Amino acid sequence: MENFNVAGLASGFDWNSMVDQLMAIERIPQQRLTAEKGENEDKVDALKTLKTKLDKLKTSTTSLKSSTLFNSKSAASSDETLNITATASTNASKGNFEIAVTQLATATRRIGTADVVTQMGDENSLLSALRTSTDITEGTFSVNGQEITIAETDTLQDVFDAISIATAGVVTGSYDSVTDTISLDSASGQLELGGEEDTSNFLSAMKLYQLEVVDGGGGSATVSSRSALGVVDIDDTIANSGIGGPITGSGTFHINGVAIAFDADSESISTILARVNESEAGVTMSFDSAADQFRIINNETGAYAMNVADSGSGFLAALGLTGSADVGKDLEFSMDGGATKKSRSNSITAEAHGLTGVTIKASEIGTQTITIDSDTEELKKQVNSFISAFNDVQDYIQEKTKITVDGDEVEAAILAGNRELSSLDSKLRTFAFAQVDELASGTLFRLEHMGIDFISGTSKLEIKDSSKLDEALENDLDTLEQFFVGAENSFTGRLDSFLENFLKSDGVMDTIQSSYTERNSDIDEQIKEMERRLEFRRETLESSFIAMEAAQSKTQNQATALAGLSLP
Repeated sequence: MENFNVAGLASGFDWNSMVDQLMAIERIPQQRLTAEKGENEDKVDALKTLKTKLDKLKTSTTSLKSSTLFNSKSAASSDETLNITATASTNASKGNFEIAVTQLATATRRIGTADVVTQMGDENSLLSALRTSTDITEGTFSVNGQEITIAETDTLQDVFDAISIATAGVVTGSYDSVTDTISLDSASGQLELGGEEDTSNFLSAMKLYQLEVVDGGGGSATVSSRSALGVVDIDDTIANSGIGGPITGSGTFHINGVAIAFDADSESISTILARVNESEAGVTMSFDSAADQFRIINNETGAYAMNVADSGSGFLAALGLTGSADVGKDLEFSMDGGATKKSRSNSITAEAHGLTGVTIKASEIGTQTITIDSDTEELKKQVNSFISAFNDVQDYIQEKTKITVDGDEVEAAILAGNRELSSLDSKLRTFAFAQVDELASGTLFRLEHMGIDFISGTSKLEIKDSSKLDEALENDLDTLEQFFVGAENSFTGRLDSFLENFLKSDGVMDTIQSSYTERNSDIDEQIKEMERRLEFRRETLESSFIAMEAAQSKTQNQATALAGLSLP
């Protein structure tokens, strides 16, 4: 009998369990390596977090190197309610000035003739085809309490007939093509328009608003459209838009010397409006549907002309835009009671007022006093940001490198024992405390001189005396700039160099992380080799026990055979 692989079949001995136990004992070194690998991965994760915090500290340090922080200017207004304000760049001079605005700048404009379309249609026009500012919706409306139902396929005359039928001929409707209005006449003197149950907007679309029933005398009453009804259909082709002419074919007109082409048979007025506004003409052309009126306005304010040249077909004339332009005005102002000056724009630059680095914006007439001063709020904000980032790094280093002892128990944090990180805390503290040698002869050459010092018993910074910082910001900005930026061994310069060396590619942080990563690669190879040896060891043990089972089974079979022999 061969290949006994069921443990104890012949021997009654569960050698499989014994092999498993032996393998478990021999895997203990492998388990230790696996645990070490997991610990190394935790260390790499902690280092990545620390690197992120150091990057943030470096960013805050770099931000403090900006000379703009130390030269920013503010522009305060004496009257915050007056819409005359100013902004100041870094090259503006500190001081006060008074500006008096006597006239605002306006843009040149052409306001076209109102009611460009002379007729919305006629009595035989479908409701859906009428050129009105509001599309008519189908549904019901009431006249003298009687309900009239209309559809988009009805003509205007169909509606008049429906009104007459519903009111038994008392109320009749008519359209006046000269005034482009509708009138509803009542022979009885009663004329009540609309009701709460109306679902069609016919009455409002036709501008038939009845505020009060008025007896016109002789037992009659009339309500007419409040103004002309027709408007240009800017989404239909120019030829079918309703403008006079009609305008057909292709052509070209000019605005401010820029040629605008059109095709009246295939393009809509809305297309032409967009083409004008996107051109180099420097204008905005629009349509007011309520007034049925076109307008062209220069994009820039000031006393600029707006020249137009019509097409041969009279396109601009049909839009009512060939009249004279309303020329814009320049802004007029004076500085400190001096002579009147002008600006094309309501945003007055140094070119107009003469103050370097100052821009004034006005949207109303009045007199304003502007004070230009140093603006240190952003600098103060960046100092606080640096302190916060510095403390965040120090807290994290302390947390990840600390060793605590509780009686006989010693607990080490994940990065405890790493010499580079253990010394980082003290190195950062040294950089923060060190003086700027170039300024040592003065009174401001360390952080403590501006009220910034370490929290007692820690490596973290705080503003201990805000009055010192405020005083330095108010009276010693030049020295502060030298301390943080300008000096040869400036605060940000040396700290930034240190952090750069720590964080750069193949720098200290990368070297530390690489050591753990490489160690884990070695561990992977060791585990793989151990696993190969353990599998070979298991196979050897199992083969030995199987051989034992086979030998014992053979012996048992022989014994059984001998026992069965009968002696003479």
